[in-house]
Amino acid sequence: MAPEPAAVRRPPTLILLQTAATVVMSLAIGQAGLAAAFLTGHRSLKQVHAVNGFLIVAVTVACLVCAVLYQRNGGPRWPAAAAILLLLVEVAQIVLGETDVAGAHIFLGVLFVTSATLYTSYLFRPGFSKSRQRARSVRQ
Repeated sequence: MAPEPAAVRRPPTLILLQTAATVVMSLAIGQAGLAAAFLTGHRSLKQVHAVNGFLIVAVTVACLVCAVLYQRNGGPRWPAAAAILLLLVEVAQIVLGETDVAGAHIFLGVLFVTSATLYTSYLFRPGFSKSRQRARSVRQ
C-alpha cells in the first residue's frame, strides 16, 4: 500500500479569498435569478436586485483585499488583478442599470456571472495551493 501524500495546508489568506470569491459567485447567480423574476412581472424585486448589486460590489472589494493579502504572503498576482476587473465590470453594470440600458446590462451580467464562476473555480482547482508552494521553493 502506498503511503498517503502529505496534506497541504491552505494558507488562511487563501481560505479567506476562496470564501469571499464563493460569496461573490453566489450573489451573482442570485442576481441573475432576481433579474429574471422582475423581468417576468415581479416588479417589486427590482429594488432587491439593485441592493444585491451593491452588495456584490462590497463583497468583491473584500475579495480584492483578501487577494492582495494572499499575494503579499507569497501567492500569485492574478487573483488581485482579476478582482479589479470584476469590480470594473460591476461599476459598468451599475451605470448601465441606472441608465436603463437593458440589453448591454443583461449581456454584461451574463459575462460577469461567468467570470465570477471561473474566478472562483480557479481558486479551488486541485494543486493551486501546492503549485504556489513549489514555485516559492524553486525561487529560494
